[in-house]
Amino acid sequence: MRVVCEGRFELPLPPGEALPYFTPEGERAWAGSAWEPVYPDPGAAVDDSAPGTVFTTESHGGDATWVVVDRTDSAIRYARFVPGRIAGTIAVRCDPGATARETEVTVTYDVTSLGSEGAEFVERLHGGYDAFLAGWREKIVAVIA
Repeated sequence: MRVVCEGRFELPLPPGEALPYFTPEGERAWAGSAWEPVYPDPGAAVDDSAPGTVFTTESHGGDATWVVVDRTDSAIRYARFVPGRIAGTIAVRCDPGATARETEVTVTYDVTSLGSEGAEFVERLHGGYDAFLAGWREKIVAVIA
């Protein structure tokens, strides 16, 4: 099973200040104690969002391996693989919002299940995607407030 979920939300800061919240290290500020990226190359944390950077995280259902695929001044895209569960990409784009102090964030998950447990994850992600992203926004706004 494969799903592509895309959603948007606004953040009350300029795009250049918003994108760092979606890097491996920047996400630590809002994702909670469960977000603990580990870098096989310890020097990778210096520029954690450089294309080719590899890191791992613990996740429900198994450890995830991430690779930074692309990064620009306004976007970042990751490949994510959890053996026996899921594989896919996650893209975050930060575009100017209605004012200079706002950012429209677009998040796209393109995920394929690799087994029954992965299929359950993919179904939950698809069904609850809007609430999932609303949670991201709520946590980030709380940090920047």
